Amino acid sequence: MLILLLTNCSYLNVFVAGELFLLSSVIFLLQVVSGCPEKCRCRSSSSFVDCSQQGLVEIPSDLPPQTLTLHLQDNQIHQLPAFAFRSVPQLTTLNLSNNSLSNLAPGAFLGLQHLRVLNLTQNSLLSLESRLSHSLPQLRALDLSSNNISHLPTSLGEPWENLTIFAVQQNKLQQLHRALLESMPNVRFLFLKDNLWKCNCHLLGLKLWLEKFIFKGQ
Repeated sequence: MLILLLTNCSYLNVFVAGELFLLSSVIFLLQVVSGCPEKCRCRSSSSFVDCSQQGLVEIPSDLPPQTLTLHLQDNQIHQLPAFAFRSVPQLTTLNLSNNSLSNLAPGAFLGLQHLRVLNLTQNSLLSLESRLSHSLPQLRALDLSSNNISHLPTSLGEPWENLTIFAVQQNKLQQLHRALLESMPNVRFLFLKDNLWKCNCHLLGLKLWLEKFIFKGQ
């Protein structure tokens, strides 16, 4: 009887060990399928991904496809290639502040049809791509503060219907075309201070737009 009991215990131990191994294998496979990049932190089934302050020089290639909010601020990212965020098509909020971005490749944000908030503050950007509105039709807030932007496009080609916040303070702008502002018919908050504005005829368009903006009570 004692020998039988020991035999049964040994069998039970082997069974339990096998079950644990199977469970750990399943967990590992789940992590591979929907895991978090090595230098990032993920919460709420990976819909929130924080890759800030990790010394990254490029966008992680293994971001969870279900990501909605992505924090990449305080890294050393120098450039964004076309379709840089193709792996996270559901993204709604993207923070790229305090990196080393000097330019954005045409189509860098292509595929982000749901993005609503884009933070590009404290980079080294020199200009804004005129077709950015085509890539980000749902964008509501764009913050380009604290860059080296000296000029903005004359217009966006078509209305940026959903944009309500446009911030370009602390840049090197000397003028702002009225047509560009009229490409943002629903903008409610416009941040322009601390630029190199020159009070001459080139600012007339901005003045007229602001008068209309104030008159409409926006």
